[in-house]
Amino acid sequence: MLIPKLSALGFSAVALRPRRGAWDIESPWFQSASAAIAAAAAEHEMALVIDLDAPFFDDPDCREPFSLASLDDRQRDQAIARVEQWIRQTAPMCPAAVTFSSGRVRAAGHGDQDPDSHGEETLERLAAAISPLAQLASTLNVAAAIRPVAGHAIATVAQFERFGQWLGSDTSLGLAADVGEMLLGGEFPIGARLARLQHRLTCVYLCEPDLERGCDQRFGHGDIDLRRVWEVMTQSGFGGPAIFRACGHGRFGMALAAEALALLDQPA
Repeated sequence: MLIPKLSALGFSAVALRPRRGAWDIESPWFQSASAAIAAAAAEHEMALVIDLDAPFFDDPDCREPFSLASLDDRQRDQAIARVEQWIRQTAPMCPAAVTFSSGRVRAAGHGDQDPDSHGEETLERLAAAISPLAQLASTLNVAAAIRPVAGHAIATVAQFERFGQWLGSDTSLGLAADVGEMLLGGEFPIGARLARLQHRLTCVYLCEPDLERGCDQRFGHGDIDLRRVWEVMTQSGFGGPAIFRACGHGRFGMALAAEALALLDQPA
C-alpha cells in the first residue's frame, strides 16, 4: 500500500478512484479493503479524497462514468443512485471529500452538445439531482464537492458559482477545483481565482492536461507554474487537501511523487 510511503515523503492526503474488480462496491472484498485503507490513512494521518470520476468504470465503452445532468431520465436516475451508493458506502472511511462531476447534458457521441447546456432548465434539473446528494452527504458528515469538467453542464469554476443560485443557501456543496480544467476553460489567473474562492474549496486537483496525448503532463514538464498556484492558495488560507494528479504516467511509480515535491521546493 502506498499510503505509508507517501506519508513518509510528507504528503498528507491521497485520492482514491473506483476500479473495477479492485476497489469496487460490487466486489465481495470492498468492505475489508476499504477498512484497511481507512485504517492505514488514520495511522499515518492521511486525508482521503474519494474521486468518483473514474473513466470506464461502469461501462468499458464509456469514458465518463455518469451524468447527473442528462436529458434522459433513466440515465440521470442511475447517476443519482450511483453517487448516493458511493457516498453511503465510503462514509465509514471518514473521507475529507467525495468529489464528482456534473456530467454532460447529452452523452458524448449522441449529437452535438446541447446549446442550452448551461441554461436555466439544465441548472434546475442538475440542482434537483445534486441537492439530495449533498444533503445526504451532510447528514453522514461527508463533504460533497463538484468538479467542473470541460464539456459538462458545470464546466468552469465560474459556472459553479452561478450554479449556487439554483442550489440555495441551505444546500452545502463544495468545489473540487481542477487546475487542468480551469486552464481548458480559460480561467486566469488560476491562483488568484482559487484564492478568492477558498471559502468554497473542498479540495484542489493540481494537474496540467496534455492535449496531444489525452492524459496529464508529468509534474514540471508542462507550462503551468503549479508551485505558484499552490503558493497563492496557501497564502490565502486554504487548508484543504490538494491532490497532485498525473494520469497516464503510472509506470513512473513513486518517481511522480518525487517530481511533485521537487516542484514545490523550487525557489520563487
